[in-house]
Amino acid sequence: MADDECKQEECPPGAPVWMCTFADLMSLLMCFFILLLSFSVMDAKKYKQVAGSMKDAFGVQKGKMATESITGMEMISREMPAVPLNVQLRVAKSVREEIDNGEIEAEYSPDGLILRVKGAVAFDSGRSKIKPKFKTLLDKLGKAVSDMDVMAEVSGHTDNVPLKKGKSSYSSNWSLSAARAVAVVEYWEKNFKIKPGRLSAIGYADGIPLASNDTPEGRVRNRRVEFKIRPGLANMAFEGIEFEKKPVIK
Repeated sequence: MADDECKQEECPPGAPVWMCTFADLMSLLMCFFILLLSFSVMDAKKYKQVAGSMKDAFGVQKGKMATESITGMEMISREMPAVPLNVQLRVAKSVREEIDNGEIEAEYSPDGLILRVKGAVAFDSGRSKIKPKFKTLLDKLGKAVSDMDVMAEVSGHTDNVPLKKGKSSYSSNWSLSAARAVAVVEYWEKNFKIKPGRLSAIGYADGIPLASNDTPEGRVRNRRVEFKIRPGLANMAFEGIEFEKKPVIK
């Protein structure tokens, strides 16, 4: 009888060999589904509703449950808010002669194109009346700005030398720098019919110097008018990011 009984073989220690292949397959499937989840778009409305329904169970959410879907769900904007390089080059090309002559400095950046015009080219000392040579330059820039969907920020800058009484109708460098920026904006609005919403005028006085005001050369460099050409998208603040156009209900 004992010889007729089946003899049981002892299993080798450790996991079976096929378990390694099975584990690799499960790992690959998990990675695949993680990738699918990362490519999907989350429904913010349903997410808020599910999270809100759990507040009584866990007591972790203090705000009200949202009933409307929030806007601005896309984190990557289809339109890059930075001024494209070809647009910057187009604006700079309109004043290429002045750049080559050293009357204008051009700085290219993702935030926009910055043009710096020497103060002596633009205005007489202590005055805000636009010089004829500066009008020629403004005509070139104004046409370029009016033809493109961009915004122009005009800022006036001075050195730190106080204005002498009797030689200027302005009481301080603040009022002088602001008046010069306003004069440029008004000139563009009048001659090129650029909408006011696309223009801004700022006076910085001696608040943002480019060089030291301790030397005559530095003071000459600091006396300037700057133009910052940036995107015509008022609601865009960071490259590639869209802000919500209405607040989230909390």
